[in-house]
Amino acid sequence: MDLTRNTPPALLAALSGPFFYPVVLVDVDWPGSRIRAHSNAGPITWDSRTFQGVGKFGNVDVPGEAMAGIPEDFRMSLTCDLPELATYADTVIRGRAGSVYLGATASRGGSDLIGAVEIASGTCDGLALRSEVEGDDGQTVILYTLTVTFSTGPSYRSMAAIAHSHEDQIRSYPHDTAGEHLILAQANAEKTLWPAP
Repeated sequence: MDLTRNTPPALLAALSGPFFYPVVLVDVDWPGSRIRAHSNAGPITWDSRTFQGVGKFGNVDVPGEAMAGIPEDFRMSLTCDLPELATYADTVIRGRAGSVYLGATASRGGSDLIGAVEIASGTCDGLALRSEVEGDDGQTVILYTLTVTFSTGPSYRSMAAIAHSHEDQIRSYPHDTAGEHLILAQANAEKTLWPAP
Protein backbone atom coordinates (compact mmCIF):
# COMPACT_ATOMS: atom_id res chain seq x y z
CA MET A 1 0.00 0.00 0.00
CA ASP A 2 1.38 3.42 -0.93
CA LEU A 3 1.12 6.46 1.31
CA THR A 4 -0.65 9.26 -0.55
CA ARG A 5 0.06 12.22 1.73
CA ASN A 6 3.39 13.37 0.28
CA THR A 7 5.25 11.96 3.26
CA PRO A 8 8.85 13.24 3.45
CA PRO A 9 11.38 10.42 2.82
CA ALA A 10 13.05 10.83 6.24
CA LEU A 11 9.69 10.54 8.02
CA LEU A 12 8.68 7.56 5.90
CA ALA A 13 11.96 5.84 6.81
CA ALA A 14 11.34 6.53 10.52
CA LEU A 15 7.76 5.24 10.34
CA SER A 16 8.90 2.12 8.48
CA GLY A 17 11.51 1.24 11.10
CA PRO A 18 11.01 -1.17 14.00
CA PHE A 19 9.79 1.71 16.22
CA PHE A 20 9.42 5.48 16.14
CA TYR A 21 8.68 8.37 18.51
CA PRO A 22 5.42 10.02 17.42
CA VAL A 23 4.49 13.64 17.90
CA VAL A 24 1.24 15.44 17.06
CA LEU A 25 1.39 19.07 15.95
CA VAL A 26 -1.60 21.42 15.72
CA ASP A 27 -1.94 24.79 14.03
CA VAL A 28 -5.04 26.90 14.76
CA ASP A 29 -5.90 30.33 13.39
CA TRP A 30 -7.02 31.66 16.79
CA PRO A 31 -8.40 35.22 16.86
CA GLY A 32 -5.67 37.63 17.92
CA SER A 33 -2.81 35.13 17.81
CA ARG A 34 -2.14 31.92 15.90
CA ILE A 35 -1.80 28.86 18.16
CA ARG A 36 0.82 26.25 17.33
CA ALA A 37 1.33 23.42 19.79
CA HIS A 38 2.68 19.87 19.87
CA SER A 39 2.35 16.82 22.11
CA ASN A 40 5.93 16.79 23.44
CA ALA A 41 7.79 19.31 25.61
CA GLY A 42 9.75 22.36 24.50
CA PRO A 43 9.57 24.21 21.19
CA ILE A 44 9.71 22.50 17.77
CA THR A 45 10.55 24.58 14.71
CA TRP A 46 9.24 23.08 11.49
CA ASP A 47 8.48 24.61 8.09
CA SER A 48 9.46 28.09 9.38
CA ARG A 49 6.88 27.79 12.21
CA THR A 50 7.48 27.27 15.94
CA PHE A 51 5.19 24.92 17.87
CA GLN A 52 5.15 25.05 21.68
CA GLY A 53 4.99 21.80 23.67
CA VAL A 54 1.91 21.10 25.77
CA GLY A 55 2.81 17.52 26.65
CA LYS A 56 0.10 15.47 28.34
CA PHE A 57 -2.17 18.52 28.72
CA GLY A 58 -3.22 18.49 25.08
CA ASN A 59 -5.48 16.04 23.29
CA VAL A 60 -6.43 15.57 19.64
CA ASP A 61 -9.27 13.32 18.49
CA VAL A 62 -9.24 12.80 14.70
CA PRO A 63 -11.73 10.66 12.76
CA GLY A 64 -10.77 7.55 10.84
CA GLU A 65 -10.47 7.58 7.08
CA ALA A 66 -13.91 7.35 5.47
CA MET A 67 -14.63 6.29 1.92
CA ALA A 68 -18.15 7.77 1.94
CA GLY A 69 -16.92 11.32 1.44
CA ILE A 70 -19.13 12.60 4.25
CA PRO A 71 -17.24 15.09 6.40
CA GLU A 72 -16.43 14.15 9.96
CA ASP A 73 -15.51 16.32 12.91
CA PHE A 74 -12.29 16.31 14.86
CA ARG A 75 -11.50 17.88 18.22
CA MET A 76 -8.56 19.54 19.92
CA SER A 77 -8.49 19.98 23.70
CA LEU A 78 -6.25 21.66 26.23
CA THR A 79 -6.52 20.78 29.93
CA CYS A 80 -4.89 22.70 32.77
CA ASP A 81 -5.51 23.99 36.29
CA LEU A 82 -5.42 27.66 35.27
CA PRO A 83 -8.77 29.47 35.66
CA GLU A 84 -7.57 31.91 32.97
CA LEU A 85 -8.42 29.22 30.41
CA ALA A 86 -12.10 30.03 31.04
CA THR A 87 -11.61 33.51 29.53
CA TYR A 88 -11.13 31.86 26.11
CA ALA A 89 -14.53 30.12 26.20
CA ASP A 90 -16.33 33.13 24.71
CA THR A 91 -13.94 33.57 21.78
CA VAL A 92 -15.64 33.77 18.39
CA ILE A 93 -13.83 31.08 16.39
CA ARG A 94 -16.43 29.87 13.87
CA GLY A 95 -14.90 29.46 10.41
CA ARG A 96 -11.26 29.70 11.57
CA ALA A 97 -8.86 27.18 10.01
CA GLY A 98 -7.03 24.45 11.90
CA SER A 99 -4.72 21.57 10.97
CA VAL A 100 -3.34 18.48 12.68
CA TYR A 101 0.00 16.94 11.70
CA LEU A 102 1.55 13.61 12.61
CA GLY A 103 5.32 13.53 12.87
CA ALA A 104 8.20 11.67 14.44
CA THR A 105 11.11 12.83 16.56
CA ALA A 106 14.56 11.31 16.87
CA SER A 107 14.19 10.84 20.64
CA ARG A 108 11.35 10.01 23.04
CA GLY A 109 9.44 13.17 23.97
CA GLY A 110 12.02 15.24 22.12
CA SER A 111 11.84 18.35 20.03
CA ASP A 112 14.16 17.02 17.30
CA LEU A 113 11.52 16.62 14.59
CA ILE A 114 12.34 14.30 11.68
CA GLY A 115 9.32 15.37 9.65
CA ALA A 116 5.53 15.67 9.74
CA VAL A 117 2.56 15.24 7.46
CA GLU A 118 -0.98 16.67 7.66
CA ILE A 119 -3.58 14.14 8.80
CA ALA A 120 -6.62 16.41 9.27
CA SER A 121 -7.68 19.97 8.55
CA GLY A 122 -10.90 21.89 8.79
CA THR A 123 -12.65 24.95 10.13
CA CYS A 124 -13.63 25.71 13.71
CA ASP A 125 -17.24 24.84 14.36
CA GLY A 126 -17.65 24.81 18.14
CA LEU A 127 -15.99 25.73 21.42
CA ALA A 128 -16.75 24.26 24.84
CA LEU A 129 -15.31 24.67 28.33
CA ARG A 130 -15.60 21.90 30.88
CA SER A 131 -14.34 21.86 34.44
CA GLU A 132 -13.90 18.90 36.74
CA VAL A 133 -12.61 18.36 40.24
CA GLU A 134 -10.00 15.72 40.95
CA GLY A 135 -9.22 14.72 44.50
CA ASP A 136 -5.71 13.38 44.95
CA ASP A 137 -4.52 12.56 48.48
CA GLY A 138 -7.21 14.73 50.02
CA GLN A 139 -6.39 17.76 47.87
CA THR A 140 -8.90 19.29 45.51
CA VAL A 141 -7.67 20.27 42.06
CA ILE A 142 -9.96 21.95 39.56
CA LEU A 143 -9.04 21.15 35.96
CA TYR A 144 -10.36 23.17 33.03
CA THR A 145 -10.67 21.65 29.55
CA LEU A 146 -11.18 23.87 26.51
CA THR A 147 -12.28 21.85 23.45
CA VAL A 148 -12.46 23.17 19.89
CA THR A 149 -14.49 21.16 17.36
CA PHE A 150 -13.54 21.32 13.69
CA SER A 151 -15.60 20.34 10.68
CA THR A 152 -13.70 18.82 7.77
CA GLY A 153 -16.18 19.89 5.11
CA PRO A 154 -19.66 21.17 4.42
CA SER A 155 -22.57 19.77 6.38
CA TYR A 156 -24.33 16.64 5.19
CA ARG A 157 -27.35 18.70 4.22
CA SER A 158 -25.34 21.02 1.97
CA MET A 159 -23.47 18.04 0.50
CA ALA A 160 -26.72 16.42 -0.60
CA ALA A 161 -26.46 18.21 -3.94
CA ILE A 162 -23.38 16.11 -4.68
CA ALA A 163 -25.69 13.11 -5.14
CA HIS A 164 -26.76 13.45 -8.76
CA SER A 165 -30.49 13.81 -9.36
CA HIS A 166 -32.83 14.76 -12.21
CA GLU A 167 -32.95 18.32 -10.83
CA ASP A 168 -29.15 18.58 -10.90
CA GLN A 169 -29.12 17.30 -14.48
CA ILE A 170 -31.68 19.78 -15.81
CA ARG A 171 -29.77 22.68 -14.25
CA SER A 172 -26.86 21.88 -16.55
CA TYR A 173 -28.81 20.34 -19.44
CA PRO A 174 -32.32 21.87 -19.48
CA HIS A 175 -33.63 19.76 -22.40
CA ASP A 176 -32.41 16.37 -21.15
CA THR A 177 -35.39 14.14 -20.25
CA ALA A 178 -33.57 10.93 -19.28
CA GLY A 179 -33.98 11.68 -15.58
CA GLU A 180 -37.76 11.85 -15.94
CA HIS A 181 -37.78 8.26 -17.18
CA LEU A 182 -35.54 7.06 -14.34
CA ILE A 183 -37.64 8.49 -11.52
CA LEU A 184 -39.28 5.52 -9.76
CA ALA A 185 -37.85 3.17 -12.40
CA GLN A 186 -36.73 0.67 -9.77
CA ALA A 187 -40.07 0.78 -7.97
CA ASN A 188 -41.93 0.26 -11.26
CA ALA A 189 -39.68 -2.66 -12.19
CA GLU A 190 -40.25 -4.38 -8.83
CA LYS A 191 -44.04 -4.35 -8.95
CA THR A 192 -45.64 -7.55 -7.89
CA LEU A 193 -48.75 -8.52 -9.77
CA TRP A 194 -51.42 -10.25 -7.74
CA PRO A 195 -52.84 -12.62 -8.49
CA ALA A 196 -49.98 -13.85 -10.60
CA PRO A 197 -50.85 -13.85 -14.31
